[in-house]
Amino acid sequence: MTDPLRKAAWKTSEQPKSRREAVIADTPPRTTPLVGREPELRAVLDRVDQAPATGLVVVQVSGEPGIGKTSLLAEIARRLRERRCGVLASASDVLGKRIPYGAVAALIRSLPPDTIRADALAALEISGTEDSGAWFGRACDRVVRLLTELTATRPAALLIDDLDHADDDSLALLTLVLRRLSSAPLVLVTASRSADAVLLDRVEPYAEVVHLDLAPLSGADVARIVEAVLQTSVDEGLAREVRQRSDGNPFFVTEIARSLRELDLVTVDGNRARLAVSPDAIRLTRREALLRRVAPLENETRLVARAVSVFRRVRLDQISLLARVASLPEETVVAAFDELLRVHIVVHDDNGYRFSHALVGEALYHEVGPAQRRHLHALISARLLDDREQGLPVDLLQLAWHLAESAAPGDRVAVGVLAEAATHARASAPETAAALCFRALQLLPRNAPERAELLALQCRVLARASRPALAIDPGLAALESLQPGSERTRVATAVISSLFSVGRTAEAMALADVEVARGDAPASLEAQRAVLLVYNNRHDDAVSEVARVEALPISSPAEGVIVFEHLAMLTSLLFQHDRTVEYANRALAHSNGQPMLELQALSVCASISALAGLVHDASWRVRRAEELLDQVGSHGFRAERAASRVALDWLGGRWDAALDGIGRWLPDVEAAQADQALGVLQAIELSIRTWRGELDVAARLASLPAPQSVNISRLHAVSLAEYLIARGEADEAYALLDDNVGAGLEAAYSCVLVARMIELDLERGHPEAAEKTLARLSDVSATRVSPWSRTTLRRVTGIVRRDVESLREAVSEAALGGLEFEKARAQLALGEVSDDEAPMLVEAYTAFQRLGAHGLRRQAGTRLRALGAKVPRARSKAPGLLTEAEENVARLVQQGMRNRDIAAALHYSPRTIEVYLSRIYAKLHVSSRLELARVLDAMQQR
Repeated sequence: MTDPLRKAAWKTSEQPKSRREAVIADTPPRTTPLVGREPELRAVLDRVDQAPATGLVVVQVSGEPGIGKTSLLAEIARRLRERRCGVLASASDVLGKRIPYGAVAALIRSLPPDTIRADALAALEISGTEDSGAWFGRACDRVVRLLTELTATRPAALLIDDLDHADDDSLALLTLVLRRLSSAPLVLVTASRSADAVLLDRVEPYAEVVHLDLAPLSGADVARIVEAVLQTSVDEGLAREVRQRSDGNPFFVTEIARSLRELDLVTVDGNRARLAVSPDAIRLTRREALLRRVAPLENETRLVARAVSVFRRVRLDQISLLARVASLPEETVVAAFDELLRVHIVVHDDNGYRFSHALVGEALYHEVGPAQRRHLHALISARLLDDREQGLPVDLLQLAWHLAESAAPGDRVAVGVLAEAATHARASAPETAAALCFRALQLLPRNAPERAELLALQCRVLARASRPALAIDPGLAALESLQPGSERTRVATAVISSLFSVGRTAEAMALADVEVARGDAPASLEAQRAVLLVYNNRHDDAVSEVARVEALPISSPAEGVIVFEHLAMLTSLLFQHDRTVEYANRALAHSNGQPMLELQALSVCASISALAGLVHDASWRVRRAEELLDQVGSHGFRAERAASRVALDWLGGRWDAALDGIGRWLPDVEAAQADQALGVLQAIELSIRTWRGELDVAARLASLPAPQSVNISRLHAVSLAEYLIARGEADEAYALLDDNVGAGLEAAYSCVLVARMIELDLERGHPEAAEKTLARLSDVSATRVSPWSRTTLRRVTGIVRRDVESLREAVSEAALGGLEFEKARAQLALGEVSDDEAPMLVEAYTAFQRLGAHGLRRQAGTRLRALGAKVPRARSKAPGLLTEAEENVARLVQQGMRNRDIAAALHYSPRTIEVYLSRIYAKLHVSSRLELARVLDAMQQR
């Protein structure tokens, strides 16, 4: 008697001729409905709804293979597209990890074609010659522009499946893009097998992060899937057995239910399916159910499926290559490939043909066995090499991947291709290039002559990829074999710079000494060594080096720019600021009209001038650099320009702009691992937050490690000392200042450090100590020629000696130098020493009010009242709009802080901040952080 279940549900119009045909006929492509993930789906959609208020949201979906991550992302995409939200979706696999920027390109290709999409894709095309900073910066800008356009009117989502397999270069680019768009209504949803993901670690400080770990399905949910597969209701025993064998994994629930049906192990009683045999008689595990998907295939079709598993993703124009790898006639492969499509083992998407589920591809790939896999990779490699030999177009990076998987140690051809691919990718995809170098080195014997060249390339691409810690060891190994010449110089310079970047200045100095002692060191290396002398407290040696390095022959415009940049930095560290400007101008002159060199000279020297307090000199260099950017479209030297612009806003009294710049530039600086620029931004923000009395926010900054750079560590010490003083820890602040001054006051920022020590001596009732320290500072004042140093020296001289004329000179020096905060401090000191300077006090009061330095503002107001003068009215608020607590939250939102940082700063929970924001939005009739910031800006300008 015919099984009633098969008769009711699976009877076909024609009796199949074979078991294989029966399986094909019985297994139409079917999408199992999303079951049991409604809470997770709702959580993601709620986050999308909140994105206009919260900015960037990251949802990490994790769980074992088959647990439903892909299905959840697909349903999220469908729901969001119904809402007309922008959706960019991509999936990666093992091959995808080898394709530079493949994950980002796949995201962009998932959008409908338009000009902005085309521009973004064009920007991702690999360039083997262009400067990496310029290429990477332009690619980031194009992707940022695309996402900004998508989020202009409604939220958008990036959905990345199998994040574990996303390529490293995509992760680097996405990190920077997402950090720049941290305030945009954007949701990133990723799926990965592990909850540990590099991308999420990189963007977590800039985003609200939600972790969703998909658990096994309940018995009721398993029953729903089984019913969908069997197309009838099921009894409790059948559902329980499937759940137990599948561990509640929906992929395996489907496969086991399908296998039970195909093996005639279920029957129907009263329109309800149940097991037809005892559970003990069933030998069906998760693995067996998966392999049954491919077991009925004919031998040729199975061979083709295995070959596809090695390719991982196939295009129709690769069918002939697939046939050669499978060692089958092309017409046989075509028929087999169509059959794989028909039984839904292979499916089509925008990037070609892939397996319907990663588990299917993995099962086939591992079924092949390691030796056979290597053989198949070798076949593909051989065919691609043959095509290349005949002049046919071959994807170099794909060839390199297959060689990496198949080549045996000592394979010089493979090493050559891997090195060529690394060289091709080094400018645009340094992460990929470094991995290719690593694999090529694995194939070479320890004594192979090619090792030095590969190690040198690996060092340089890692340095270019802002991986200084990783660049050091291959660079040092390369230097053991490299002969004197340009390549050795480039590697030595990269290693020295990398050692310097990670704070190993003594080792950098030792290597520079060795390279110079070898003889014939170029001027650029000599200049680099001269700067290191200061960082290793060899100031006298550094002074004697300036003239010698200046006289060395210059071999090229590029070397001229580098040499005089270093001399500008060196003289700045030695307080010879008039010569700093001279050398900065000579660096610009050596650029010889070449746009990239000119941009380098302007950007680097602007940062040197800005950090020396040479406001006017740095300002014109930054302006000219930005004008040049518009002409050449380059994006190099971002970190230097960031440090310059933020420092100029800080010194120029534009503190809100400085904080805004820190929020805007910090992602670029962190992505570049530009430790010196990062230290500048942290020190400046700590200073502003402290003077504004935002000690809770300042506490977070004060807890960060001090910068490694010698000069920036002193700038940080100035800010940290002010924070300690504000907390009432004057003795600790004094000790910190004293530790950073240096025995001969030779350290960077020593004038500012000593001046604060003098003020603390006075505040603590030690006028004799203050006078003694002032005399010590005055002895070396002749070398302190910058407006910042002169202003500081005259101000503390006037305070200690109650010298009105010195204080007036301090005001004048600060005004001429563009130092607005220093000017206001000098005006306050003048008003406190003299009874005839009320107008100066009023001006200082107004400046402190504008800056938000309310402690100093109140001090100026108290002195004005003591003199009987009128105190200016404080800026009026919009009455009745915001409570004090709401205003505090709104102000921190305006300054670009994230909800959790605001919560930490104000000792609230993140949920409380959300409640406050909802009230603020309602009162001010806004719906986003950007609109809130604009309203607050307008209120402050009234």
